[in-house]
Amino acid sequence: MNTAKTKSIVLIATFILFLIIVFGCPFVGPTIISYQKVFRSFAPSLDNQDAQIFFTVRLPRDFLAALAGAAMAGAGVLFQAVLRNPLACPFTLGVAGGSSFGAVMAILLGFGALIGGFSAVTLFSFAGALLSIGMVYALASMLRSFTAVTLLLAGIAISYFFNALVLLAYYVADFTQAYSMMHWLIGSLDVIDMLSVEKLAALVLFGLLILLSFSRELNLISAGDELAKTKGVSTVWVIGFSVMIASLMTSAVVALTGPIAFVGLIVPHIYRIWIGNDHRFLLPCSALGGAAFLTLCDTVARSFFGPTEVPVGVFTSLLGVPVLLWLLFHRRPRN
Repeated sequence: MNTAKTKSIVLIATFILFLIIVFGCPFVGPTIISYQKVFRSFAPSLDNQDAQIFFTVRLPRDFLAALAGAAMAGAGVLFQAVLRNPLACPFTLGVAGGSSFGAVMAILLGFGALIGGFSAVTLFSFAGALLSIGMVYALASMLRSFTAVTLLLAGIAISYFFNALVLLAYYVADFTQAYSMMHWLIGSLDVIDMLSVEKLAALVLFGLLILLSFSRELNLISAGDELAKTKGVSTVWVIGFSVMIASLMTSAVVALTGPIAFVGLIVPHIYRIWIGNDHRFLLPCSALGGAAFLTLCDTVARSFFGPTEVPVGVFTSLLGVPVLLWLLFHRRPRN
């Protein structure tokens, strides 16, 4: 039985696991580093290679992985609740398609300059994701319906549209551009500066707190629109606003990392099996679990497949497919 005590135990255990993985994985890698040397000065210096590797390469990358995993898992919880579909994911409304289109257009047009500390590819990717969200909401407005079915069908249509444009851009690109496009599209957590991570952290944490504040409403909506309405929930407003927040949060992550599959699908699905549909516990557990999962996947992908590094998007896909099939054939979510 999914009692409050059981859910609390799972949440605490997930938090402890999150801390162990996020702060332990920076010490794991093809280059062995020393604890003593890393924390000798608490800052990277030219004469301390271990601290340089830890603070300027691995720590920002692990924090980015944790933020990306938390955002995608948290958004996955939201989409599965409002669409009442355990197989919904953060990319359901075409976010990945629009973001991919923006990124490949920046590459195709040769835009590579930094703007406000971000590359043109990142900014174009974010703009493409916002465009896809805007098109979904425009379609819903034209149909005068913001129901889960309308948003789902509109998102699928927009996603296929942008995927076709991405294929067209890839077809007309030269070899160098095509390689850059493919590298971005498979999803990776390349070395990134801590300032960019801090900016993303503010957006992701703010978005997760907003979604957590809707826990009661999500519990009712996941049980059905009619029940939610009888309890005084404005389903149209809650669904529209929460989906917008989750989409913006996902867009910001995808703009930096590229589309990374399965994190927002598998992690919420597993926790729903363990603790049920109480979003007061499901959302924080999934966010922390997603952060730990993607951080661990990235650590394995960059450490144990030498001498080359496997993009984390490829690794999560290879791992996610059998896990998803196992869940589909052997488990059912409990209410």
